[in-house]
Amino acid sequence: MASISSVGAASGTSDYLNQIEVQERKRLQPITQQQTSYKAKLTGFGTLKGSLEKLKSASEELKKFDKLNTTKTSEDHKTFTPSTDSKASPGNYVIEVQQLAKAQSLQSKAFPDVKAALGKQGKGTRTITITQPGEKKAGEEKEKPMCISLKDNETSLVEIRDAINKQEGNVNASIIKAEDDKNYLILTSKKTGTKSVMTIKVEGDAELKWLNYPSDDEGNDTGKMKQVVEPANAKLTINGINIERQTNEIKDAPEGITLNLKKVSEKEEVEINGKTEKRPVPETLVVSRDIEPMKEAIKKWVDAYNELQNTFSSLTKFKQVEQGEAAAKDNGPLLGDNTLKSIQSQLKHQLVAPQAVADIATLNKLGIKQKLDGTLEISNEKLEKKLKEKPADVKAFFMGDGKKTGFATESYNFLKKTLDSHEGTIATVTEGINKSLKKLEKQAEQTNRNIDATMQRYKKQLTALDKLVSSLKQAELSLAQLLR
Repeated sequence: MASISSVGAASGTSDYLNQIEVQERKRLQPITQQQTSYKAKLTGFGTLKGSLEKLKSASEELKKFDKLNTTKTSEDHKTFTPSTDSKASPGNYVIEVQQLAKAQSLQSKAFPDVKAALGKQGKGTRTITITQPGEKKAGEEKEKPMCISLKDNETSLVEIRDAINKQEGNVNASIIKAEDDKNYLILTSKKTGTKSVMTIKVEGDAELKWLNYPSDDEGNDTGKMKQVVEPANAKLTINGINIERQTNEIKDAPEGITLNLKKVSEKEEVEINGKTEKRPVPETLVVSRDIEPMKEAIKKWVDAYNELQNTFSSLTKFKQVEQGEAAAKDNGPLLGDNTLKSIQSQLKHQLVAPQAVADIATLNKLGIKQKLDGTLEISNEKLEKKLKEKPADVKAFFMGDGKKTGFATESYNFLKKTLDSHEGTIATVTEGINKSLKKLEKQAEQTNRNIDATMQRYKKQLTALDKLVSSLKQAELSLAQLLR
């Protein structure tokens, strides 16, 4: 096939063919321009979606305002480590730790060889049963015992220890070596308090009766398990009220405050009626409201909203041009887009829509006001005052009922619907753009095929013309030679 450069070599029409192709290719320009515009819109909606996602995330955090309504405690307490949750109320608590909870520990008699069999051989299987009152579960009449079965070849001190630990129950077994021929089996409750006191009974092997606790008095005193650490409950007073618990973690007194007890309160000498006495020195726990998490969540929302406003401005940017000039190339890709306008309008409406809270109906009452450019600014002094003095009202403003009402709840619901991956506004409009791009792609392919067909037809015609001109020139030369 003759190329455009070779076509017209004889007739001089190659330039004409090039001009024809240039004109034909211009048929693609409207399609290409539309494709460029739609792709820019897709990118624009992608940017818009990212900003909306940030605002949605900030709204979701803010609508869970009850979890942000936290407290903090005073530090450097000698007898306990405090922590609080959202149920804690600000206040002062005078705390005196009288006794720490302890876990019971039992010690066996001494054994010279930890690997020697201690049970009577030929008995087959014997059972060690360990019960603890604290292991009784709700609804059960009796405690659930820990049963350990031992065969004839499993009765050494090491094997008894391993068999107990393998149960992964509420008792830990260990071996302490005091001297070369003195090894003790130590059984310790994993839980503190008097409800975890152990009762041990051996059945099926009299040689292991030394494990019984309390002892059944079989054998002499050296064969009994003895208590080396007595179980104890934690005891303390909070504002003069006596508190007793099984563990050193006091979770429900006062409500919302957890105290991890570390040591018994120190005592100091005081003189009373001429006599010197030692009295415990209590510590004061101060619980105050912590507004920082709430303040930070509000600031995060305002920052996300302001970023969204900047995104709106960037996507709808407009540069004025003279009449008759083409639109500026750096105009925003979503300039005049109805979807963007609708989203922007609804968010603006939410800013001023009042909530059913007497003292805080709008953001402005919290010290959050809108500037001329549409962004928001926070008056920290006014916001902090509301958070300290009216935390319940602030919570009601943002959360509402947590489902349909409340500023943050409404904002989150709107953004969730807008960003829904199937039926959301953004998904719908981008799906439409992608369909249009596919149609334009097919149009471009068809137009290219039509242009190629047209150019092929012109090439054939000009190639024939080129051959005719060449033939005529050859005939002219032959006639000239004959006439000489």
